[in-house]
Amino acid sequence: MDDMTQDETRCAAGGVEDALALMREQATLYERLDALSANQRSLITADDTGVLLAHLSRRKQVVDALSRIAERLDPVRREWSTIRQRWAPPQREEADRLIADAAARLRRMIERDEEDVRVLSARKHTVSRSLRSAHSAGQALSAYRAPAAATARRNVLDESSA
Repeated sequence: MDDMTQDETRCAAGGVEDALALMREQATLYERLDALSANQRSLITADDTGVLLAHLSRRKQVVDALSRIAERLDPVRREWSTIRQRWAPPQREEADRLIADAAARLRRMIERDEEDVRVLSARKHTVSRSLRSAHSAGQALSAYRAPAAATARRNVLDESSA
């Protein structure tokens, strides 16, 4: 417990309001992350890499903030069943609701992200196929150019010797 902050110590000791405040803050961040996740598909479809990268950076900031809160809530999580029993029913109900809401949002975001990965993977496959096709076309053009260039040089030599 030497590394614990005062907030963590209060939360681990059953500081209901401290823990609930962190859980509410966590819920707000999950809500923000859920909104960013929902908006991401339109950015992928728009095919604007710069805007998508800026969007992903905002998502990372929210995820980092969630990680910091998760660290602060870790003592509560480790002793959740014991701590929860000390809370009054309204506080337990609020905590349960916040946890259930976070889990539901997380499931939706994971499903969206998995679909986004499929969309991006399909796009990557299409671009790769196009590049291979362009490369093959370039090779074919090169193959036609070489004999044509040799014929043209021969014609120039033939005309100069005549």
